[in-house]
Amino acid sequence: MQNLPYGQIFPGDSPVLVVTPHIGTSVPAPLQSNSAWGPVEGRLADPFGALLQSVAIGRGVTCVSALYHPCVIDYNVALDSRPLSPRLNRVGLCRTHTSRGEALYPEGQEPSEAEVSERADMYWKPFHAAVAREVVRLRNTHENVLLLVSHASSWLSPYREQPGAADCNIGTNRGTACDRRLVTALTESVQAFNRSWVVNGKLADAFTAQHYGLPVSGVHAIEVEVAGRWRLDCEQRSTAQPEFDSGEAGAALGVALDALEAVLKRMEGSRQAVHAGIEPDGRA
Repeated sequence: MQNLPYGQIFPGDSPVLVVTPHIGTSVPAPLQSNSAWGPVEGRLADPFGALLQSVAIGRGVTCVSALYHPCVIDYNVALDSRPLSPRLNRVGLCRTHTSRGEALYPEGQEPSEAEVSERADMYWKPFHAAVAREVVRLRNTHENVLLLVSHASSWLSPYREQPGAADCNIGTNRGTACDRRLVTALTESVQAFNRSWVVNGKLADAFTAQHYGLPVSGVHAIEVEVAGRWRLDCEQRSTAQPEFDSGEAGAALGVALDALEAVLKRMEGSRQAVHAGIEPDGRA
């Protein structure tokens, strides 16, 4: 494991790379002087991502995880993402409110463009540079690699209660970010555990799939978000303890990771080198 200023890297040899941009729980020291950040420190926004990472590490799958809470900096938002109003920002790079509607800054003291850019330089860019390096490293060993990215909008949204939501939401940039056989392997794994799923619904245009998915270069990307009944299962379990019971959700993730890895190993080699699509500073 590598502890870095923006997160952690758990290197493995599998052709699957798990990225968990929303499991960070830390708040930088300068922000901690504001009492509004006290309740945010240590608050896990993505229980599913934490569970996915724990299961993946146990299977020798490389993981890149965030250190800071997504309200500090959201690694799964594009650099040019800016809110219509900086005082009502719940979805951009640096949020001004928590998912519960709690203001994180006194009125008129929300982050400036310069402050947002500074956080991007300190955290966002190094995080994605690390992801890109791991993609290149794994692609040098495997003809096809998959970024499996945990998404947590249902936890980060101010509208968390979503009755009737699918248990598993899958995003592939409308089918362009990965080979469809990988989607089939994932949906069949989910269905085997009697969980509902939807492909390219609310995650159809999610950032990471757009940013990294380049099947022609042997780099595939899928974003996954657990919601509905499955979300409760993840919320009731904690990966903070070494000997936690991952339950049905953990078992399903193990099956899914094995199925995805098997598909990747059966696929033909790509026609282009990976460096044609991913640059070391995290830009695609």
